[in-house]
Amino acid sequence: MIQYHIHQIYYSGKTRRELDAGFIPLNNLANERPDWREYWPIRNFLLENKLVENDFYGFLSPKFREKTHLGAGQVRDFIGACDEGVDVVIFSPFRDQQSFFPNIFAQGESNHPGFYNIAQDALNAIGETVDLDSLLMDSRNCIFSNFFVARPRFWKTWLALNEKLFMLAEGGGSSNLVQSLNSGASHNNEKVPYKVFLMERIASYIPASQPQWKSRAYNPYLMPGSPSLLSKKFPEECLICDALKIAYSTLGYAQYREVLFNVQRKVLDGLKSREQG
Repeated sequence: MIQYHIHQIYYSGKTRRELDAGFIPLNNLANERPDWREYWPIRNFLLENKLVENDFYGFLSPKFREKTHLGAGQVRDFIGACDEGVDVVIFSPFRDQQSFFPNIFAQGESNHPGFYNIAQDALNAIGETVDLDSLLMDSRNCIFSNFFVARPRFWKTWLALNEKLFMLAEGGGSSNLVQSLNSGASHNNEKVPYKVFLMERIASYIPASQPQWKSRAYNPYLMPGSPSLLSKKFPEECLICDALKIAYSTLGYAQYREVLFNVQRKVLDGLKSREQG
């Protein structure tokens, strides 16, 4: 019988008290490398433990319920209803952010200017040849905050790619790329290194760039959107963008892509007008 090993990370007494009792607590009180955020405890677990081949594993933050409005029972029920061949199950909120932008890297750029080029340069540096300008992502493969559960074969690929990024960022030296990965971007009133934002997007990058992976996403339109103006003023346009991306990815008709860009352009013009007004 397939088992679910879904952990929830805690790094303080407060976050430990906030954990969902249906998940397995994962202790990060020592927090030896806060600059890597959640990657550090996830990395340690994957390197130190042997995973059961067909079981599902997850490593969620203490804010999982707050961001998704989901509890452990709902997570297990959804995974249990997935087809047997599914590799990764996604519980990603912020439907507007994953639906509107061409991909999750462009979404990152909208919040942290400069991130897109850093991400492309870093992926190139570790041997990934995907051109982010041509990479479309939609609600079937966008993952925020490491909110996913996957089988060991997916975690192995995820760790291998992130370890290359880890070694790149840890390599020292004075290259512009290494300095950029370790430099901080403003996020929730604090500085977070760009390498963390990139690491969190690898889970989306894998199924979007490697078609052999089978993913299943919990309906993001049943979860909260972001607090952005995009979510509040253009919810239907975001949904339309998502539908167009899925249609283009499925059928390849150029008309879907053209209309997608037209809708995105009109929304961006609307956002600028509201900001200027």
